Amino acid sequence: MEEQFLQEKSRLRKFYAARRRELSITERQGYDREICAKIRSLSVYRETECAAFFVAWGAEPDLSELFCEKRAFLPRFSAELEGYEMVEITDWEKDLLPGKYGIPEPRPELPAAEPEFIREEMLFMVPAVACTPAGIRLGHGGGFYDRLLAGVKKAPVAVVYSCQIAPVIPRAGHDHPMGIVLTEKNLWYC
Repeated sequence: MEEQFLQEKSRLRKFYAARRRELSITERQGYDREICAKIRSLSVYRETECAAFFVAWGAEPDLSELFCEKRAFLPRFSAELEGYEMVEITDWEKDLLPGKYGIPEPRPELPAAEPEFIREEMLFMVPAVACTPAGIRLGHGGGFYDRLLAGVKKAPVAVVYSCQIAPVIPRAGHDHPMGIVLTEKNLWYC
């Protein structure tokens, strides 16, 4: 049963990653502007001081136009934690280096945010390979965001393109649900 569950998740990852890659750069750029406008319209975003963003990897939505609107934090891989920690970025040109997977990450000398601060203050924008309107998220399979989101007070926002909305995604007990799912076309409160 467990193997079938993992195989189905793997199949869905391939399917929805391919759908996202089919979007042209021009389509994605237009969708990114619409997504950023939708994020700005969220009361939870307007009311928060600290936002956890992600740097677009591959064909993920690009939220970089939002980065200077809040105290912005990005994930950085920590070998000690065997996972990610959140780090505040103030200079987008000087504070980033290629990280573990080639994705830009905060420099190693920058201090990581305290776990309590992350849980209490941070609003997470979360990437996904796919997501359901009910907030079930399919990530890349490492469980990194599920661990980062453990105990957060503000409902996380899954940010995907509409071609990544799935009717059903199998969910394990450790899969952290999203509070909001947002695309260029739709917005769901979960």
